[in-house]
Amino acid sequence: MGNYLLYQAYGSPDILNEALLSILSYLRQPAGATVLVYTDNPAHFRAVLGDAPGVAYVFIEPAQWRAWRGEIDFVHRVKIKVLQHAAAHYAGQLLYVDTDTIFTQSPAAIFAALAQGERFMHVGEGRLGDGNPLNRKINRALQQASGGPALVGGTIGPETHMYNAGVLGLCSPTDAPLLVEVLALTEQLYRLYPKHVMEQLAFSVVWARSGPVRAAAPWVYHYWNLKEIRPVLGRLFSPAPGRTLADWQARAAGLDVPALAEGKARFRALPGWQRAVRRWLGRGWQLPADLLLSGA
Repeated sequence: MGNYLLYQAYGSPDILNEALLSILSYLRQPAGATVLVYTDNPAHFRAVLGDAPGVAYVFIEPAQWRAWRGEIDFVHRVKIKVLQHAAAHYAGQLLYVDTDTIFTQSPAAIFAALAQGERFMHVGEGRLGDGNPLNRKINRALQQASGGPALVGGTIGPETHMYNAGVLGLCSPTDAPLLVEVLALTEQLYRLYPKHVMEQLAFSVVWARSGPVRAAAPWVYHYWNLKEIRPVLGRLFSPAPGRTLADWQARAAGLDVPALAEGKARFRALPGWQRAVRRWLGRGWQLPADLLLSGA
């Protein structure tokens, strides 16, 4: 039984660079876990991480990534298949994180809780019936289809809580049967209402039916709203022969991604007219000019 930190990082260099930044943030405050990177490009990671101890790669061919999208051709179905693969090959505590995450503190407490049978997602996003606009749209679609085929595990009502699936924590092999439920429910939900969060809803439902869902937000920051940082990361991790892991760590540590994401979120939370006025005055949100130029 061990502790495993999982990433799926394939295809676009933008995704690979996000994973690199996240892994470096973990390595600054490790928790004795093996980092498992499911990828089609281990060389991209080794160019920065070298032979960092505790980091391993699970090479997945491009055809397998496509197959994992399934008949519904859903990109986030891949997340479930990665977890199923890990649960079949690694016994212990599995902590999956999206690539666009930063560890703000050591996740040692998460792994300890997983060993006690608890389960994690990133953070609560409200109920379906009275949560954010997307939650309410999903709720309406589910209620309109209430007379259709029965959903795996029963109905999903307006009181159902949605949790962000940027982090998923479980125990292997104990929780492997739950992943079978998540996969089946995801396929039903996506066929019913093809939105990008349907695997997230499936995890939320299945995890909650099995016990309380704990939030990983105190340990992990998920900057899903900051795609503008990707060109900066591209420059940050541009090839540099002879640069050591300590050098890469110093460069990465100088990039305060959570602060940048929070600044954008505060701007987006303003009333529309205030955002329009600020943009007209040239004071709309944007990455700092020196960051765009330096990439570090």
